[in-house]
Amino acid sequence: MLPLFTVQQCNESRHLFRAILREATYLPDPQARIYVATHAAQRFREYSPGHKPDDVLKQRRHSQLDNARKSLSELRRANQGELKPLLKLLHLTYARIGKRRHELLRDLQYKPPADADLKSDTLPKLSPQHIALLESQKLACPPTTVRSQLRSWALNIPETNSWERPLPKKRIANTTRDWYAKVLDRTVVPLPVAEWERLRDLALGKIKFKGPPPRRPMPAGGASLPSPLELALGLVKLNSPSVVLDNASNSIHARRLTARSMRRCWATVFAQCPVMTWNSKSQKWSVQWGGDVLNQAKIANATEEASLSNP
Repeated sequence: MLPLFTVQQCNESRHLFRAILREATYLPDPQARIYVATHAAQRFREYSPGHKPDDVLKQRRHSQLDNARKSLSELRRANQGELKPLLKLLHLTYARIGKRRHELLRDLQYKPPADADLKSDTLPKLSPQHIALLESQKLACPPTTVRSQLRSWALNIPETNSWERPLPKKRIANTTRDWYAKVLDRTVVPLPVAEWERLRDLALGKIKFKGPPPRRPMPAGGASLPSPLELALGLVKLNSPSVVLDNASNSIHARRLTARSMRRCWATVFAQCPVMTWNSKSQKWSVQWGGDVLNQAKIANATEEASLSNP
């Protein structure tokens, strides 16, 4: 059996991990810095291969390193102000896509009571909180750029098949699971209240953007970037961390991150974020959408400007 990683791969992985953590400290969003550092540490944990063929392990090693290089390049381009990787990073941070979205989505799922019959709860169901969110999502139609619009979440299973015979239980179970997976895929998950309020203040400009953290200068004895001759002779890999960062810094889409541009990015993400609170008086879930808050702020600003222009 092949070793998990060669010495060269271990060194490259260590350099990539350090470069990703270093690049994360320069992100313009404080919450994104925490998310990237935590996610990178989890992804770089020791991999337990189990009983797998050597060719599968070798392919996985290459794919892991390739994904790390790609992530490092996207981080650097986001720090350089490139819009697409920056929005992708904010969508990951605020649970519009990615692993964190699935973690928050798990909190909405139906949990049968402890004394319930296990046989009757084998098929997936929607919890009351999830139903309240779906009803609000259908009415609000949030301007999501990462999910398909939700038109209906009703489960329609015919009583008989094309031969007018009762539908088999296995087909009912498969249809129910397919429906449930489709509903989960189109659900826009809510953010925690404190995080939603902070993102709202960032999008509205109530929290002032202080600019991205300044880059620390290279140490006097630090390694310099490879020269073209070293690259031509093959002395430095084209996908090494230093080359990845150097190429990313030369992006033609790079631009300076200003308070206005960051507010637009935060507003794009915030418009797709709901928050749910329990109303003890009505005994119902109430849902508020970021897009509605932004529209109300625009109307208030327009009214204020009109009143100032026409005293």
